[in-house]
Amino acid sequence: MREATASRHAAIDTLLALRRPFGAAHYARVLQGFGAFLVAWEPRMAQVLPAQWQPWFAASTRLHLVQQDLTALGLCLPPAVKLATPVTPDAALGSLYVMEGSALGGQFIAAAARRQLGLAPTHGTAYFHGCGSATMARWREFLVRLEQDLTSPEARTQAVQGALATFDVLTDLFRGLLDDRELAAA
Repeated sequence: MREATASRHAAIDTLLALRRPFGAAHYARVLQGFGAFLVAWEPRMAQVLPAQWQPWFAASTRLHLVQQDLTALGLCLPPAVKLATPVTPDAALGSLYVMEGSALGGQFIAAAARRQLGLAPTHGTAYFHGCGSATMARWREFLVRLEQDLTSPEARTQAVQGALATFDVLTDLFRGLLDDRELAAA
């Protein structure tokens, strides 16, 4: 899945521009974007994920973390994005792959926000901090479970399609939010 989604992953990393210095307004827009996505995405995922994934997913939702950050920064959660339900449980697993991967990358973003903006997990970086030091172990567990469930070529193809569709929704969302580069750099 990593190879199949590499170009979309690179594109959204470039768009988010969180691997180079960023300002408070840019960071706030990114948080709002993830909030708008999660408001629609989490309930949809809960509807379509396979039963054996439901407890794991319920314990790992992150909308409340982005809401906590937005509140700490005096911001509101924007309206939810329009999001189609993944067609199959395997496509939902592909979508989950994208968001679990973003949790892993969030560790670097949380550290950068601490250095650049003086934020902390209790004030502004709860979403990106996520599970903190347990994030890597969680990612490894996720990959093992994913490998166990995606046993057929059809299942893997659907998962890749779900991942690509998720990257596309996020890219479109962030293009709209981050189009004002002067404000984004503030």
